[in-house]
Parts: sequence; structure tokens; C-alpha cells
Amino acid sequence: MNYKVVGIIFVAACLLLLLSVGGSFWDGSFELFLHGDTWKFPETPFIFWLVMSQAGVLLSVFLLIMNVKIHRRTSLLLELSSLCCLAVSIFYSVLCSNAISIESNVYGIGILGFMSLLFFATHLAAADSAEDMSLCKELANIRRPLAWIMLPTIFWVASSLGLDYARVENPMWLGPFFPLYIVACVFYSGFALLIALLSFENYYNRLMEKYLLLSSWFMALLFLWMYLLKGEGSLVSLVFACAVPQLFFIESIRDNLWGRLFVSLCILFGVLLKCGFLVNGKEALFFTNLNFADVGIMLAGVALFVAIFLAVRFLLARFFENDEILMGEEDENSDDEVPVVEAVKPFSPFSSPEFKVVRLPVLCGILAGVVYGYFTSDWIYLAEPFAAYVSCMLVCLQPFVHLSFKRRGRQ
Repeated sequence: MNYKVVGIIFVAACLLLLLSVGGSFWDGSFELFLHGDTWKFPETPFIFWLVMSQAGVLLSVFLLIMNVKIHRRTSLLLELSSLCCLAVSIFYSVLCSNAISIESNVYGIGILGFMSLLFFATHLAAADSAEDMSLCKELANIRRPLAWIMLPTIFWVASSLGLDYARVENPMWLGPFFPLYIVACVFYSGFALLIALLSFENYYNRLMEKYLLLSSWFMALLFLWMYLLKGEGSLVSLVFACAVPQLFFIESIRDNLWGRLFVSLCILFGVLLKCGFLVNGKEALFFTNLNFADVGIMLAGVALFVAIFLAVRFLLARFFENDEILMGEEDENSDDEVPVVEAVKPFSPFSSPEFKVVRLPVLCGILAGVVYGYFTSDWIYLAEPFAAYVSCMLVCLQPFVHLSFKRRGRQ
């Protein structure tokens, strides 16, 4: 890990945070923050970090399902970043509980966060540095089944929270198109976050940069379409999130560590501006009403994320780094913890090993979701997450059941 880059960003965020705190006493915005009069600004970083809490794990799960060859370290970084972003969003919900008036059902986020933690833990346990190789292989076999369960759950949670927020806070966003808009922003943020995290590790992935450029073109069309449909939109966000990434066409920028980091941070800032427009409905409010207290609130989240990410990354360094050497462009070779053996002939959909792993847990999860929906009133929000939670727990129990039967058979 490039501790120099991470250290520079962390120290810069902390220094700017101290300056903004001092400035908040000077302009009186600190008193406004204490009394909750912050023009709903704390909702903006809260929603931003809530979006980012799903971005990393969504991209990791999607790449795993699509069989895109990436290093184990890359997927671990994405999964860890989601947990760190979720911790930052919880910090905002506690710090600014008076200013944040979102009434959405957050139990779905909690279930998804637990599933993300479970997915990350199984990935760590399945690392090739594990002492028990039999357990390592068993856990590696359930990674893709877990990914198939988590992918629709992320879509469900993002869509339900977005529609509920539009219903309660801003009716302008009501409509079936809004969930697609949210999922696209989450997916795009995941690519930007990945480029930044790879910069922390001092290497890059050209394939991810190409995907980022393709996504930027799609997001530009999506932003413009929403602007034409609603009659208003965030043009500055369009510049930061969609125009700046085109700098990757310049070789000197895409080959420079700070250039890649600059582009990824601009994209994330553009997404933050889009969250501000989602909350306030006017783009100019973000710049005209911004004060030192608001800047301090933003920088506190950045500093907290870097601190948590750096601490966990340092404590789990042996699982991330191992003996691999990651320099330059990533090729088709992957350092997965268990080599994938190609089948002689393709499996039919209902006889593949993955389907055999998930069929009974998913059936039990669906039954549990139906029972839960029968006895509760919020089933429309939690029926699928609860079913996915039960399915994930049953899938994670399978390796230990298989090992116990194998050991009994040997005795």
C-alpha cells in the first residue's frame, strides 16, 4: 500500500477540517449547526455516503458474477470500502440526527450491511493464506452463490429507499425511472471509488478505466435526459462527473497516479453535487449557502473514511497483500485464492454447481420472506432483504456442514 499517498490525503483532510472548524466560529455557522439550521445540508453527505456504502460491494459482486478477472486485493478493497462508507453514513446519522429528516425504512440497509460484512468475512477466510485449505476451498465455492443472492438485494434496497425518499421528501423524483437512475449512480460511483483505491495501492487497471469511460458516456446521456424530462438539473455535476473523466484519453494523465486520483475524486464530487441537487432541488444552493460548518461536515466524513479504511487495511494486511506483486496494467491472470478449473462441457442452468448450492437456501429464504410478510406491515420493503438474509446464512453454513460430514466419514 502506498502510505505516502494515503497519508497526504488524510493530513490534508484533517488540516482543512481544522480550518473549517475555526472558520465556523468566525462566521457564526457553528451556532447554526448546533441549532439545526443548516438548510438540510447534512442530508447531502449522508445520502452520498449511503450511496457509496453500496457502490463497492455492488461492483465487486457484479465483476465476480461476470467472471471479470481482477486481483483478490481489488475485490477486497471494494468490499472493505463499502463497510467503511456505511460506518461514515452511520456517523452522519448520529451527528446530524436533527437535520437529517429521512424517514425511509433503514432496516434494509442494515440487512445489506450485514450481508456485505458476511461476504467480506468469507472472502478473507477463503484467502490462500488460510491454514485450513479444505475450509478455504469450501468457502471459495460459495462466493459466487453469495454474489447471486446479493446482487438483486442491492437493487431492491436501493430502489425501495429511493422511491420511499421521493415519496416522503421530494415528489419530483417519483416514478419508475428513479430507481434505475439511483442504481446507475451507485454503479458509476463504484468505478470511481475503485480507481481511487487502486491509486492508494500504487497500481492501476486499464480495463476498469475503460469501463469507467463507457459508464461516463451513459451517465452523461442519463443526466441530460433527466434535465430535459424534469426541466432542471445539475449541470455542474455533469461537468465533474461526466466531462472530467474524458481526461483519461490523455496518456500523461492516465499514466500518472495523481492524475488518476484527480479524475476519480472529481467524479465523486460530481456525485456529491448530484446528491445535493436531489435534496434541495436547486443546484445553486450548494454554492450560495455553503458555509464553513458545512465544509467541516463534508471533510469530517472524508477524514473518518480514510482513518477507518487505513486502520482496517493495516490490520488485515496479510490477507490483502500475501505474496502477490501488483505493478502496472493488470492482465488476464488472476490471483484468486482457489484456482478455477474449467469444465470439459458446459453445465445446464439447473445442474450447475452454483445452482445446487443456492436452490435449497433460496427456497427456504423465499418461504421465510413470505412468512415475514404475512405477519408484518412493512413487507414491501423488507420481504426480499429478509429472504436474502436467510438464504445467505444457510449458504454460509454449508461449508461447515460438508466438512463435518467429511471428517466423520474419515473416522
